[in-house]
Amino acid sequence: MPAIHVGRDNPPGQLVTVRLEDVIPIAVVIAAGCERCAERMVERALSQGTPGHLVRLTLAIVARVRSTGCFVRAVGPEVIARMEKPLQAGSKTLRESGLSTEERPCCG
Repeated sequence: MPAIHVGRDNPPGQLVTVRLEDVIPIAVVIAAGCERCAERMVERALSQGTPGHLVRLTLAIVARVRSTGCFVRAVGPEVIARMEKPLQAGSKTLRESGLSTEERPCCG
């Protein structure tokens, strides 16, 4: 699948390539309400080489969208409540990985 180059929130002067198939599943499983799936999708994205700061950005985008009025009206309060624990689980997995604020090491 094609990758996109992300310039915002990267280390200065550096473009990072992210594969959408590694970050979009994080948002989908959070919306579905699956805590364990959120953990696995964060682990998978990191293991595929997605930088921790882009996983963190993905989680932040999901959290922001979750709080917008139009999204709340569209999906209802039950879905919003169901997303809370998976969002926390994904964030915890990222924190525990130790890669949330730094780049993934190049050589393992």
